Order: sequence, then C-alpha cells, then structure tokens
Amino acid sequence: MTTSFVDAFAVASYGDPVHRMRRVIPAVGCAVSAHALVDRDVLLWVQRSATTVLVLDDTGLDLVQSVSVRPNQVVFRAGDCPDSIRRAVHHGITRFIVGRQEHVDHLVEYARRTTFVHLAPSLPTVAPARRIVVVGLHGAVDPWGTPTEWADAAEHALCRTAQAKTLGTPAHRIVLSRSAGAVVPLSIDRLDSIVHAVDEALRQGCSRWRLARPAVTIAVL
Repeated sequence: MTTSFVDAFAVASYGDPVHRMRRVIPAVGCAVSAHALVDRDVLLWVQRSATTVLVLDDTGLDLVQSVSVRPNQVVFRAGDCPDSIRRAVHHGITRFIVGRQEHVDHLVEYARRTTFVHLAPSLPTVAPARRIVVVGLHGAVDPWGTPTEWADAAEHALCRTAQAKTLGTPAHRIVLSRSAGAVVPLSIDRLDSIVHAVDEALRQGCSRWRLARPAVTIAVL
C-alpha cells in the first residue's frame, strides 16, 4: 500500500525519514517541495526538523510565506518572472537554483548580501558576479520518475561537476528534485529504491571521473 511520505515514516521506530535515507547515504540531505506543505503532518515535520524546502514557482513562494517557513530553509528555483526573484530576495531567501545568466544578473541587482546558487543543466557556468557564490548543481527528474531516472539525474550532475571543474566553477553539492511541484505519494520501498539508485550512481560516477563524492540533497516529495 502506498502512503504519504511523512505518514509512512511517522509510525516507524526511527521517527525521522532522514534517518532512513542516511542508512544508505550517511550525509544525505533531505528536502521537500513547498507544495507538500499543504499536508499538516509534512509542515509540522519541516518546522520541527528545519528540513530544506524547495520552492519551484510563485505558488510555492506564497505558501512558504503563509506558513512562516524560515527563509534560511528555502531554496528558490528562478523562473521566467524577474519579480519572483525580487520577491524571494526581499523575503530573505539566499539560496537559488538558476538556469540562465539573466537569473544571476537579477540576483546581482536585487541581492544585498551573499547569495548561493545551484546551476541547472541549462547553465554550465556563470560569469563572476558580486555577492554570487556557486555552491552546486541541480538535477531534475520527472514527477513520476523511476529510481533509474533519479540515478541518471545523479550521474548527469556528476558529469557536469567534472565539466564545471575544468571551466573554473567547482561545484561540491548536488540537489536532485522533481521537475514540477506536484506532490506524489511515495512508499517506503520506493524511497529506498531511489536512495539506493542515487548512491550507486554517485559511487560509479565518482570512480569514473575521479571526483570526490559531493554532498547530495534529495527532494523526493
């Protein structure tokens, strides 16, 4: 039987879903889509654990503001509307996923403190900019993506890590998430399969490209 992400773990003896993920990848980070916060159990867990919240659109930004998620918990994916970036910056968000150089340009215009960015696949590198620090790469998976597709996204991100190193933009973190904010019910077995698949892809990719293993955050909900 498929249950919701948090409900599936709330009845387990270890209590926190992050613990289960870290049995496979010890230092893995866990994140959730802002759209999942409409579930009260998810919201309470996020507030209690300070879990990262991935905001993929304006609706998600409205939601994290309405439920008082702390800005330092939020990663915002920049989109087509500059006003959304401005809103996110003014809300105090300092972590962004950027897919175009113009996203970086807007951050330079709006930000008044150091801002940390993850590069989407469409943006191999960025021009040096004041107060902008590239910290990692982002990989997206279809909302109903299989564990194999999550592994492919991890492998592609590692390949990009190797390329970024040669371009002078070293990246030491990877964030993997669904490409859209849809909330997808997830069973424990499916979560285990995704985390194991990502772990194996990281192991093989680091060996292939002779890379240090990056920090990875998985946003499965």
